[in-house]
Amino acid sequence: MGINTKSLRAGLYLLAVFMLSLCLACGGKAEKESLPPSTCGPDNAARETAWTIMVYMDADNSLETAAMEDINEMKRGMTDGLGVNLLVLIDRTPLYTADSSELGEDFSGTRLYRINHGTATWICADSAFPEAAGPYEGEVNMGDAATLKKFVRYSKTQYPAGKYALILWNHGNGVRDPVIYQEEDIVTRSICEDISSGSDVIYTGEITDILTSSESVDFIGFDACMMGSLEVAYQLRPGNGSFNAQVMVASPANEGSYGWPYHTILQRFKTGGGSNGETETITGGTEPYYDPQSMSAAELGRIVVEEYRDATCAYGDQTMSCYDLTQAATVKSAVDALAVELVSEKADFETYIRGSGSSPIALHYFNASKTDEWISLPYFDIYDVARRINADTSHFGSTARTKAQGVQDAVEGMIFYSYAGSSYSGFIMGKNGLSIFCTDGDALYQDKDGDINPHWAYQWWYNPLDTKSVLGSSYLYGKLTFCTGGTTPSSVENWFELLDSWFDYANGLSGGYNRYQW
Repeated sequence: MGINTKSLRAGLYLLAVFMLSLCLACGGKAEKESLPPSTCGPDNAARETAWTIMVYMDADNSLETAAMEDINEMKRGMTDGLGVNLLVLIDRTPLYTADSSELGEDFSGTRLYRINHGTATWICADSAFPEAAGPYEGEVNMGDAATLKKFVRYSKTQYPAGKYALILWNHGNGVRDPVIYQEEDIVTRSICEDISSGSDVIYTGEITDILTSSESVDFIGFDACMMGSLEVAYQLRPGNGSFNAQVMVASPANEGSYGWPYHTILQRFKTGGGSNGETETITGGTEPYYDPQSMSAAELGRIVVEEYRDATCAYGDQTMSCYDLTQAATVKSAVDALAVELVSEKADFETYIRGSGSSPIALHYFNASKTDEWISLPYFDIYDVARRINADTSHFGSTARTKAQGVQDAVEGMIFYSYAGSSYSGFIMGKNGLSIFCTDGDALYQDKDGDINPHWAYQWWYNPLDTKSVLGSSYLYGKLTFCTGGTTPSSVENWFELLDSWFDYANGLSGGYNRYQW
């Protein structure tokens, strides 16, 4: 969830409820719920075997109130006896709210709960998280990928299933969060900021560094802003030699204040399947129920995209996409091939495809009126970028246009489902909805120290290198596998190297701004 969206969930909740009543598919009223026990204990319930859904709910930040709302939705939406385990590892904070209604008491540490209809059972998981041993909860650093790894390993061991889903719940901003260079208090995060642990965060490269193939899942979802990028998808693709997923659901733009509607998502699970009779906008026909015993990861993604559309139809500025990660490598290959053909087309690309300042041209998912977002969040829709190149016979040759068509075809093969509201003019479901980093690297920016540098100097993190090693300990992660593939110095071989060749003029052995020699 972005800095200007889901962080405002609590304050906008009542307004959201009113606006959502304008939609046809709004959820019903909350049911009376039983409170969980005051101490943790063993989970003596039968272990179901179809799906285990793991929610990594990092609420140790400004999203505390939103977390309680989503716990309420989960308890409302769950139907027992369908073969689904719903586990929530939640980290709370005392800084934003005091709420005892959903989990029986207010607390500030980290706890593991199993969610059933109307109940949340506090599970002792002392072996996995000794720092949060019951009956007294302790602080667990949710901004550390090692915690995520322990959560997934514990869940898969204790709650084995035929398929696994992992949902990362927090603020998010693609491969990197905005760094507001004009402010003294600089926060850099990708996802899962934990303010009680020094505002530690999980970086994109950190996920595949720490987690292994043993922790891999069928479905990964980001209930967070701006994670629907090709860079994130490629990092988590099957065959990467580390943690991976088959299907990913995320928004390429800022996620709205309401977040995922867990109650209506979970209500689409039903033994025997069938249909609820509502019109399904994403694919047409009526909305089906899915039997968890046979539900695929792509079908789970279809539910999330459709129910998110239903829940946010009153806003107009929301997006959500479901991706086939088995096709991420194909898309990268097509994008890299296009990049090679664009080496000499910088001026035409900037003028007729990307645009600059407050006048971007291609479909984009950031606020172009804010310079800081041009530095940290310049995410453009890759299908629309390729489509515009393909259609521009005046400025791009036949080879470049053919490569652009290849990108369009590959993206269509990767997007299972996608949706965007009316604010995204020209958005085509199933084609648009996947972003790529596309900087205005030459634009100058004056930082808080009065130094004036081009944007590319601040975008050192968009890099295949271990930036902590080559730039210093304060620089933390780069290590984006999407940026890999170049083997010949001074020869552009991929999208990242195209950008580096355009905007980093120091291409000697030092590597210029980012220490990378393209």
